[in-house]
Amino acid sequence: MSLEQVAARLSAVDVFVLHRVGQDRFVNIDGVGRGAGWAGNIDVAPASEPWLTRVHEDGLLRTRYPMPHRVFGPYWSAETAGVSLGDHLVVFGGQGVATTDDQELVGAARSAVAMVEEVPVAKRLADELEVTQAALEIAQMRHGDLAEAASAIATAAARATSCEFGAVLLYGPPVSLHLAAEGWRPSATDDEIITALMPLAQAITGGLLVEQDTASSAFPYRPLAFQDGLVARCAVPLGEDGGLGALVVAHSIESPRGFTMLCQRVMKTVADAAVPVLGELVSSP
Repeated sequence: MSLEQVAARLSAVDVFVLHRVGQDRFVNIDGVGRGAGWAGNIDVAPASEPWLTRVHEDGLLRTRYPMPHRVFGPYWSAETAGVSLGDHLVVFGGQGVATTDDQELVGAARSAVAMVEEVPVAKRLADELEVTQAALEIAQMRHGDLAEAASAIATAAARATSCEFGAVLLYGPPVSLHLAAEGWRPSATDDEIITALMPLAQAITGGLLVEQDTASSAFPYRPLAFQDGLVARCAVPLGEDGGLGALVVAHSIESPRGFTMLCQRVMKTVADAAVPVLGELVSSP
């Protein structure tokens, strides 16, 4: 039996096998669906994840919502079931998993744990290639003006992180906004979008900011708020201490999810590669 067959028994779209690697730290080592795609890229502490804490304490937990909610880390789902097995937490996601009986859930979790030992080597190599390709795309860009380059960088960052929204905010003076050439855009003026993004400037002077659920954001400013359809956001500074500007991407409710460790690495890599490109154009007469 394969992991895919275990998932099919429960009609699970996603399966995560989280393995304890410290007293209060679990890493996703493999799975099905996003559990496989995010292998090696979810590192969580149940103490800071209420849902996982309840799975760990109760042994088995089901959750069912009318709309997708953040379950743990970057994972969003409308229906989930979690099983605690010693040094493992197994999470099943997908329509129908919350109505599966206890015995079948525990049996499926035991089968999944028995099949997984570590993050597949091929997955680790693929992740490294993804980071390298993100940097290479920026380095090979050839654009004649600042606006074109900034928009292309926003587009590349959104694509690399599978986001629906991407933007480069340059502090100038004057302050300027450059949105990705594709994807979601709020029904608002550039000035309104700039006003919503500017509060992030101080927050990212020390480095990358990740909001896995904008419903609890410290920056709930419209038209880029949870009410507008953006569920998760990642912002990274451009230039030393963010002096040049900010690169921001976000996921929408159309495909709700947060940001894995790989996504965060990609964002940092894109930002690092973008700084010399943008810096040269900003300083050009």
